[in-house]
Amino acid sequence: MVLQRVIRAVIMGPPGSGKGTVSARITKSFGLQHMSSGDILRANIKEKTELGLLMKSCIDQGQLVPDDIMSRLILNDLRKMDHSGWLLDGFPRTVSQAEALDHAFSLDTVINLNVPFQTIKERLTSRWTHIPSGRVYNTDFNPPKVPGLDDVTGEPLVQRDDDRPDTVSRRLKSYETQTEPVLEYYRSKGVLETFTGTETNKIWPQIEAFLHRKFSTLSHRAA
Repeated sequence: MVLQRVIRAVIMGPPGSGKGTVSARITKSFGLQHMSSGDILRANIKEKTELGLLMKSCIDQGQLVPDDIMSRLILNDLRKMDHSGWLLDGFPRTVSQAEALDHAFSLDTVINLNVPFQTIKERLTSRWTHIPSGRVYNTDFNPPKVPGLDDVTGEPLVQRDDDRPDTVSRRLKSYETQTEPVLEYYRSKGVLETFTGTETNKIWPQIEAFLHRKFSTLSHRAA
């Protein structure tokens, strides 16, 4: 009987790198559970768990959530999935969080999406949204029929604050400063696999091929 190895992976990448699209493809192709730190955080706040209330208190006061609270929150959810493979997205964001994760679980791989910041800036600052419906347009590859207006209602489109050029630059710089030590941490452990490119559809086949090789090796070892 062949034992099926439980796969545990992390995906990293700056905002606008295509991480959401890649995560969805990985979970669909390899049967992993997508664990988003943002979703876990929102669920705990909504359910008013002890950690959720602690988090809400920090957020309401405009404070950063302490590493130990964030780590406890994520690890609590991961421990409930003891016999399921998962892909963790949005955590860890600091070396302290990475160490807490390492103490609890042995990671098989950390996938890093390395998309040039200029590409991301162009991608995000080209986004315009119809707020009432949530429809999103991109002036480069999915433009509205009439510039500045929603195709369905004809109402004006707006650029979200998050998609303004100065905001995008600030978010990318912040990500780089915060995340580089985490990437270095995983690089030194030999589990970091970086994929570089400007288009998700061109990066994805490389990721898919790597994961097939990786998971096949792990399954053979478990046999």
